[in-house]
Amino acid sequence: MNGSGGIIWRKAAVIGSIWAASEIVLGSFLHNVRVPFTGEILTAIGIAVLVAGHRLWPERGLLWRAGLVCALMKSISPSAVIFGPMIAIAMEGALAELGVRLLRGPAGYLLGGGLAMSWALAQKTLNLLILYGPDMIDVYLRGAGWLLPRLGLGAGGVWAPLQAAFAVYFLAGAAAAAAGMCVKQEAGARYEARPRPAAGAAQRDALRPHSTALLFFHAIFSVLVLGAGRRIPLPLTAAGACLYGLFCARRYPRVRLMFGHAGLWAGVFLAALSAGLVLGSVEAGAYMAFRAVLLTAAFAALGGELKGRAVRDFVERIGGGALFETLEYAFGALPGMIAGLPSGRDFARDPLGVIGRMVAGAPFFLDLPARPPVHIISGSSGAGKSGVVMELARGLRASGGKAGGICAVGLWEGGERSGFDLVDLASGRRLPLCRRGLKPAAASAGEFGFYAAGLEAGAAALSAEGLEGADVVFVDEVGPLELSGGGWAAALDRLVGERPGRPLVLTVRESLVEAVRERWGLRGAAVWEAEDPGTAASVLGALRSGLPARR
Repeated sequence: MNGSGGIIWRKAAVIGSIWAASEIVLGSFLHNVRVPFTGEILTAIGIAVLVAGHRLWPERGLLWRAGLVCALMKSISPSAVIFGPMIAIAMEGALAELGVRLLRGPAGYLLGGGLAMSWALAQKTLNLLILYGPDMIDVYLRGAGWLLPRLGLGAGGVWAPLQAAFAVYFLAGAAAAAAGMCVKQEAGARYEARPRPAAGAAQRDALRPHSTALLFFHAIFSVLVLGAGRRIPLPLTAAGACLYGLFCARRYPRVRLMFGHAGLWAGVFLAALSAGLVLGSVEAGAYMAFRAVLLTAAFAALGGELKGRAVRDFVERIGGGALFETLEYAFGALPGMIAGLPSGRDFARDPLGVIGRMVAGAPFFLDLPARPPVHIISGSSGAGKSGVVMELARGLRASGGKAGGICAVGLWEGGERSGFDLVDLASGRRLPLCRRGLKPAAASAGEFGFYAAGLEAGAAALSAEGLEGADVVFVDEVGPLELSGGGWAAALDRLVGERPGRPLVLTVRESLVEAVRERWGLRGAAVWEAEDPGTAASVLGALRSGLPARR
């Protein structure tokens, strides 16, 4: 990210990371204590961050870029529903940008804040129309027409409550912008960035392969559902919702998690059927409920497929890779920001003071050199991860590069994994690393005991001396032993923290990918499937493109 264009993207990465950090820390606290209007509170915090950041770096295009960065970082959220919040955050950044372009100075901030907060209500309204269809308009009109005269509020018309709600949201956003303008940014203030604490070795759902065909299928299916209305008979609609929901739940962990909230869906069906009663048709309510199931599953599935490599490659082709470089930079800064934040309770007590300290320290994060690119080769036991590493090392040498690091070559006896030998990729030296049931052992992971000599040789291969002159560093593999602080953990801490760093290639069991990415802050790492025939060629191409030319 060189040049003025790269600098503004980097600044947007820092501001977007501050916004994302506040959402993660304060959002978890607010949700846990069940504070009403949590979404609106988080939006207000985001507006204050944007305004304070823009006062630090008053550059054209900063706000919409920061919103886009924060929206894409939202994809790491463990929440089952991320597609809607991602759209909301991106739109809030764009509307804040619109405000400062239409008006100058404080008036622009107030306008931008009001527009950004108003989008929260606009999106809720649009969500209801999309999920339940145009019947929601009739529900609103009938409900308002019945209620307003009884409250003595009929003079303003049936749209007056909605207009009043938008006015309240706009004023709240303007107030948040005013708070952002009041944030103190003391000269020379320094935000304390502490190392990120190690995450536990909790295992997440295995990452699923992405499919461009399914991406288009879900997109087309969403359009068809939106346009079908009540043209399809109700029994077919119900059957389609069940089958499609089951398909999405089997493929996408987020959809499974979403459908696991029985109370939520009971409320959705109850609300839809109640709306049907207002319309005088239970069938209309049933259509609304099944439409909500179909579209919610479709949007969650789209969110999963949008993380695919093909989509990333397409965006890199049309955008020159700046956006994904920005995200890698943002994810690199995020752990330090989160670690330096106070607890959610303390944040809630003095949000402006916390935001002020974070924004004051933004230049510190701006000066951080880029982290080394990381590629993760994922697969189950016996999937061929080590074979991919050996193929990559051979290909690297054939192109004039030098491979460094280690590869753990598996051994089999009677159809069962019996152990691993360690190969120093720089020297070619091979010696025993671990064996099943080895006792006494220098360390152990599951049923495998490790030889002291093997661990020492691996540590030497990953040391600064062992990696001298290496263009790419391989670590095969990173597993439970490393997640608990043993094995190659210390070497990984050093390699991931190198500034600037060499490309890293790690092999990780598929069930541990998320834990490894969390432990070492590798959210920007590319993940490749070992069983995919094209993985070795694709990773080798990516590695070669980033290596210096050799004479």
